[in-house]
Amino acid sequence: MRQHPIGYQETWGGKIAKKEPLVLRSLSSSVRLSLRSRSLDLAGASRGDSGQKRKGGKVFGSLERGLDKVITLLTPSKRRGLRDGPRRIKAQYNVTLTSQTNPDQVLNQILSILPEKHVDFAQKGYTLQCRTQGDFGKVTMAFELEVCLLHRPEVVCVRRQRLKGDSWVYKHLVEDILSTSSI
Repeated sequence: MRQHPIGYQETWGGKIAKKEPLVLRSLSSSVRLSLRSRSLDLAGASRGDSGQKRKGGKVFGSLERGLDKVITLLTPSKRRGLRDGPRRIKAQYNVTLTSQTNPDQVLNQILSILPEKHVDFAQKGYTLQCRTQGDFGKVTMAFELEVCLLHRPEVVCVRRQRLKGDSWVYKHLVEDILSTSSI
């Protein structure tokens, strides 16, 4: 590949591409000088000079890392903390509809039933991480129960998901929990 002054046309693979000057208006003068000397060094190395070849990525590496940090700070992220209300979901599988309209009441009913069924749980907002343990303390089954609102009809529902364990035991235990809580 031949070096041409800026503004000339160069044929590359049968196509004509116009080279345009690189505009660096926002960079400081010291960075411009280092970029200019870097481009001269690389141009000399490509002609076969006995200079030391350096990677082109080292010049912009610190600038790119700084820019990435700024972008990360300015980009809004989803907050996955405690919500002031239950999550709204579309109709999907593994959802049990309730006849009640108050999600807090449904959650309290489920919370009162779980200790009676010997199910350990951890609560995060409207989600319950449930697990049962065997005789020697080994977790035999783990599942999730989440109180949600359906999107279209404003109905409170319970989303359930098995995480670990036998599917038949899970099915019977969750049916027993939901029927006992009379929701």
